[in-house]
Amino acid sequence: MQQLKLYDPARRPPEWSALVHEGQFAVFHSDVRTDVEKNQDGRYLASGEDSTCLVFDSLAEAETYCESKVETISNLRCDIYDHTGKSRPPLLTYVNKSQVKSPRKFVVLGYSFIAASIVCFLIEWHWNGTLVVPLIVGLNLLFAAWRLIYWGAGGSEKRRSKRVT
Repeated sequence: MQQLKLYDPARRPPEWSALVHEGQFAVFHSDVRTDVEKNQDGRYLASGEDSTCLVFDSLAEAETYCESKVETISNLRCDIYDHTGKSRPPLLTYVNKSQVKSPRKFVVLGYSFIAASIVCFLIEWHWNGTLVVPLIVGLNLLFAAWRLIYWGAGGSEKRRSKRVT
């Protein structure tokens, strides 16, 4: 493991991405909720402190490091990048299990909104379309249900691409 400053004007080349070679992996630390950069101890960077990343010679080493870090520091997120740097999304993202929200509750809530919208539409149908409020509420419930189900499905896809310890 090697710690690199992200930018060092005295170094040639000055940027970190030119120093990471194929087969090496860079780990960046940040806060799970705010995405603000942290150091490897899980503390926010002090004023004037240089931004750094850790470079590992293999993906297995980087994964082992990230697993242990997020287990000990619960609000830390570790992103693993390959030699191409941050031009692409991270290969892997590690977070503590306690930070992962289940998408199932969104899906269940979405389907319950669909059931409630059906009740609103039945009320509207019973009154031969003379009431406006049940129609508006029913349509809003449908749109909210679609959003919740979409978020739930998107969350499960996102979680599938992450390794969670």
